[in-house]
Amino acid sequence: MEKITISRKFTRLATKDFVITANQSNYESEIATYIVPAKRMIEIPNDFIGLKLMTGERFTFTTGTAETTKTLTLTYPIARDTLIDLKGANVIVVKNTPTPRVEWAVANYTVTEPKTVALSGLTSGTAYTFDVYYLFGTGSANITVVSADETAKTKILEGAIRKINMLNQEDVRVGLKPGMVGLCIPERYKIQIRVITAAPIVFYDPTTDSGAKSPYARESFIELPVDVSSLLQWPENIERYAKQQLMAL
Repeated sequence: MEKITISRKFTRLATKDFVITANQSNYESEIATYIVPAKRMIEIPNDFIGLKLMTGERFTFTTGTAETTKTLTLTYPIARDTLIDLKGANVIVVKNTPTPRVEWAVANYTVTEPKTVALSGLTSGTAYTFDVYYLFGTGSANITVVSADETAKTKILEGAIRKINMLNQEDVRVGLKPGMVGLCIPERYKIQIRVITAAPIVFYDPTTDSGAKSPYARESFIELPVDVSSLLQWPENIERYAKQQLMAL
């Protein structure tokens, strides 16, 4: 039997490697898609996945005479990650108008769980628009692998968004681990992050501030560990085998 030598390189697919799209309310939606490049093979190793999902809400109001504070009630409960600060990380407040658009100082707001943000430092008699980005706790998420012809698929991770967002992903005892370790994902196959939630998902992007991307959604990210190799090093029938893995044959 011919001996096969495969040279693998470990890497982590990050948010920037995925095509980000807005989700549909309460309908299973692909919010991030990665297509394996030509002549490449990806394998899922036994390593921890990094995944956090933030939503964003807009609040518009006008302060009254002598009013310099305002209490905002979020639509969804905060899913607090205790490894990061509650203000400025779990919850990030941005003043949209009056311009310029800037992050609101953490000294000028308080957060009370499950879903209250109290603003201070406002100017009376002023029209404001604020955006609040936060780790939230409703709905479900999964990571799905789809064959090139879209006739076969399998999930390598699935869970409640609340649990994923609150999870200490640095703890080796409870961190996110993939199912289907060793799964082969050849060229043109897709890796997708999918959600079912009414909340709009917003991912961190340092240069884009619209739709499903924002530089203020700093705690919303993907870090998927993978082993990458050349498809040319694999046997000719590997794509058929990969599809059988997805179909659990």
